[in-house]
Amino acid sequence: AIPVVDKENKFLGVVDNDSIIKILEVEGVEDILKFGGVSYKTSLDNILTLSFATSIKHRLPWLILGLFGGMLVSVIVGSFEEVLSKNIVLAAFIPLVVYMASAVGTQMEAFIIRDFALNPKFNFTKYFIKQAIVVFMIAVIVSLLLYGTNMILNRDTGVSLVLGLALFFAILSSLITGLIVPYMFGRMKLDPANASGPVATIIQDALSVFVYFYIASSLL
Repeated sequence: AIPVVDKENKFLGVVDNDSIIKILEVEGVEDILKFGGVSYKTSLDNILTLSFATSIKHRLPWLILGLFGGMLVSVIVGSFEEVLSKNIVLAAFIPLVVYMASAVGTQMEAFIIRDFALNPKFNFTKYFIKQAIVVFMIAVIVSLLLYGTNMILNRDTGVSLVLGLALFFAILSSLITGLIVPYMFGRMKLDPANASGPVATIIQDALSVFVYFYIASSLL
């Protein structure tokens, strides 16, 4: 339980543990729903009692945003049609590069949203540097693994190099969606969890695809 006092430290009452647990549960569910792009303005959604119209209303806006974001990604892919037609094998690795960068970004989002909630005035520069070092090492390890694995399976130095470099820089780009975007939302007094669902996904997918094909067009 938490004691409550006034400005003169006079005891006013107690927030009991049941109330604290209930608040934690509500806030946790709220953030989880926002991660999935589900919005609401009053109480939490109960699927069994919620009307079909309301359920669609709460889910559809972010998905429409995702639809246009996906169209943007397709435009980026289309602009590199020439390099893709010459190296069709590149198409098979698009999901891998996009997924890995998004996964790293999602991990960072979870950390910064938690840390921002616990301490809104934390030193972001120091926080960013530490996270950047960790992400850099992760990028090096998984990129080398991808490069080595593709060399063993396909024995194609050019494509393997493209895959390794593209994955490396795509993961580094996740610092933007994983840290900077949620932090900027928080600084603007907006809920950082809103930036961690469809918004971050769209930005990260576009960044990953662009980095991938830019490197491929430069090296192949």
